[in-house]
Amino acid sequence: MKNPKSFTTFLEGFNLGTILSLILLGSILLSSQSIQAYSLILILILTCGVVIGVVRQYLLIQLTLMKNMSHSFKRSQNQIPKRLLEMKNNKLLDALHLLAGISLRLRMNMGGVALLTVLLLMTLFLPTVYTYYFSSKMLIVSLIWNLAFIIYTFKIVSEIKENYYYLQDQINYLLEVNQFNPAHMGQKQS
Repeated sequence: MKNPKSFTTFLEGFNLGTILSLILLGSILLSSQSIQAYSLILILILTCGVVIGVVRQYLLIQLTLMKNMSHSFKRSQNQIPKRLLEMKNNKLLDALHLLAGISLRLRMNMGGVALLTVLLLMTLFLPTVYTYYFSSKMLIVSLIWNLAFIIYTFKIVSEIKENYYYLQDQINYLLEVNQFNPAHMGQKQS
């Protein structure tokens, strides 16, 4: 997979969203009687493109990040990965603090994945609502497109979730083995 942080990853999702939304809403767009309806449909098409582009890119970034981290932890075989230790000059306590921070960051990232997935689902159904409201012949196509993209999205999300649970288990195991309690350490520093 190419670098998911590149702008082309966003553009691929944006193009996919706008082109499919344009196909679904094209007949409604052409039959619009007023400038307001025409503008609203164009805004809807662009919104679908932007949301699909942003969410797809974020999910691919998280998937790549989680896969790379999981691979690193698998190679270390129930030890703190050497790269993390080297980042903290081989100081165990500093590496454990880093692991606790990584665990917190992973939880925050999973919250972002959940929120963006809900946003994506809501955005995907906007063209479907419009095609239903205007009794467009593209309703079935819209439903099929939504179903296909939802399956694609949930495949990525399930891979992210699988790697997330593995990483959290590994980090919790390493913190427990080294008798490190992040909450207790925060109280000592206060």
